[in-house]
Amino acid sequence: MPHRRTLAPLARGPHAPSRAALLAVLAAVGIIGCERSNPVTGPATPSPVARPPSGRLLLRENIITYEGSGQIVHPDVVFTPPGVFAHPWHLVLTPYPVAMGAEFENPSVFESDDGTRWGIEPGVVNPLALPRPQSLGELNSDPALLYVAAVHELWLYYRSYRSDTDFVWLMRSSDAINWSPPELLFQTLTGGAISPSVVQSPDGHFLMWTVNGHCGAGDTRIELRRSADGLQWDPPEPVTLGGFSPWHVFVRWVSSLNSWVMLTNVKPAKNTCLTKDLWVAFSDDGVHWTHGDHPWLSAGQDDGGMFSSVVYRSAFAEIGDSLRFWYSGATTTVVSYTCHRGEMMCQDSVMRWDPVGSEIRPATDILPRPLN
Repeated sequence: MPHRRTLAPLARGPHAPSRAALLAVLAAVGIIGCERSNPVTGPATPSPVARPPSGRLLLRENIITYEGSGQIVHPDVVFTPPGVFAHPWHLVLTPYPVAMGAEFENPSVFESDDGTRWGIEPGVVNPLALPRPQSLGELNSDPALLYVAAVHELWLYYRSYRSDTDFVWLMRSSDAINWSPPELLFQTLTGGAISPSVVQSPDGHFLMWTVNGHCGAGDTRIELRRSADGLQWDPPEPVTLGGFSPWHVFVRWVSSLNSWVMLTNVKPAKNTCLTKDLWVAFSDDGVHWTHGDHPWLSAGQDDGGMFSSVVYRSAFAEIGDSLRFWYSGATTTVVSYTCHRGEMMCQDSVMRWDPVGSEIRPATDILPRPLN
């Protein structure tokens, strides 16, 4: 069993965004980031989701990011068996300071003993990956974390992109501290591999759900790729999820519900990726999905007001018969500043991406438990 380490304190980085940058409007958030199928083994499709509670008080998890803003997006969480690593909980996310997401949206990792208080393992240097300087205009986004039990490793998948191409990369770690250099797995046209969510099925095969589309589209879609080793991936196959345009996805098998469960935020219209609603969907095969009539969480629905303007890509983990959720999103704030044309005070509204909000809910809140 590894020696248990004490997490390093979270210190504010020296490169906090400038005042001028904080005043820019985050208009391109989504762009920056912002048939027959082989079934995935699973039981019958469960019944539709019930309406969730109308309001909830989410726990604010203040995580200071490497550039100092504490504004984050796209959490992905993994719980590993006790004793494999120094800490069982692992969280990957990207900073998204107002108007500077493109520059700082690089995968960063944190650890925890209880899934609530997050720190940085001594020896870890965030961010784990930066854009390739030789690839003109390339930026990072959308990390996904996976524990591969057969090799006792954490695998970090993430997307990078430029004007014409999406790239999907893999980094690996056997100690949650030291990470292998990024390995390019595949590439697509831009918008063809948004928000990868990767799992390993009980038979050992790897599955990756991604979104195909772009911020200006009103008809985005989810696709599924399969792999025997998590490295070589088959071409994507279409996924059925009717009724709306998904934007970023997270998928896990939930044993207490006997179902695949997906979280996806949904584009409200063309030409915007400031998503207002987070939906939950269910599947017996990972390909054909059903959802209820109501979002699981909508902007302004949390009593704390953290996500009053945007509910974005979120994640969950199964804890016994409950699910713990980690939400990301933003508020709109009014900022006063000095106009360039004089000394008069002006006001402007900007997006501020909030710390992760989390909650634990019994699985029966999500879906009635199947009868034995």
